[in-house]
Amino acid sequence: MKYHESPAQANDIMLKVMVFLNHQGVAANPINYAVAYEHVSGKNQALSQSIEARLAAGRAFDNYVMENLYSEFVLKQSHLQQNIVEHIDEIVDEIDKRSSHSGAAIGRYLDKLDSGLSNLSAQDMPKSRQIIQNLISATEEVKQSQQKLQAQLLRSCSQTEHLRMEIEELQRERTIDALTGFNNAQAVDQYMQLWLEEYPQRKIAAISIDIDHFRQLNDAYGPLVGDVVLSKVAKKISHYVSDSGLPVRVGGEEFLILLPDIDLYSALEVAEQLRKGVEKMKFVSARSKRALPNITVSVGAASYRDSELVDDFIARADNALLQAKNSGRNRVVSESAFN
Repeated sequence: MKYHESPAQANDIMLKVMVFLNHQGVAANPINYAVAYEHVSGKNQALSQSIEARLAAGRAFDNYVMENLYSEFVLKQSHLQQNIVEHIDEIVDEIDKRSSHSGAAIGRYLDKLDSGLSNLSAQDMPKSRQIIQNLISATEEVKQSQQKLQAQLLRSCSQTEHLRMEIEELQRERTIDALTGFNNAQAVDQYMQLWLEEYPQRKIAAISIDIDHFRQLNDAYGPLVGDVVLSKVAKKISHYVSDSGLPVRVGGEEFLILLPDIDLYSALEVAEQLRKGVEKMKFVSARSKRALPNITVSVGAASYRDSELVDDFIARADNALLQAKNSGRNRVVSESAFN
């Protein structure tokens, strides 16, 4: 991304960036600043659309969310586009070069063929034999040229397949959270679309989960302990996700489970089992061997309504989660509790 703002324009954008970051309650570190700068300056429409959708849904921003936005819309997207362009340019240039050589060889062959056929004569056999020999040589040249072109096309197919696999791997990395192995928020729309295309009236439940007082734990024991807690809680959560379900990390200590073919009542049963399962977990400091405070989660559940926007669906689960936190934490709240 290139920037061509004047000092005055850059200062104006900087002030807007700081207002945005302060309003969202995130630090002005380099990654957060870069994300906010591209959004406020209007240079990255895809990024801005993602941010606006999150704002409209009333969902919070934190360092984890900002890092994902940076990775998806600023860093990896740029690298991916550059990688694709460079590889495709190389492949096209090589094919074009081989095609030109092959075309020139065919042109020379046709010229020799026309000239040779017109000069064949039964009365001058030595001359005719020489013409035929020349045509055989020209045919061999064309054959070799076509073989080289075929070999290049095969190499290009192999390179294209390799490039396709690299793109798929980058896309997979963009949707997977490295710490927990869960999908990140980018996967939600993809899976919802897939499920609803298969069966538009499908029941889908959303379970929103937040680790209670996680930031205090992180501050008290450090980010390494925090990462261990996140990883182990994620592993526990995965026990309650069916093979067809989708576990998602949507924030620093926030998770989401999407369960197809599950109604709200069943989702609440799953959510309560999950809450109890996390509550029973025990954590011990590897350094001091002392027991860490018990970990609990607050949980909200909602059920998809026909033809509604995915963001509205997830927002209802988030609202139920907020009710669970506001009413004392370590509990499950259904969207029906405040409908």
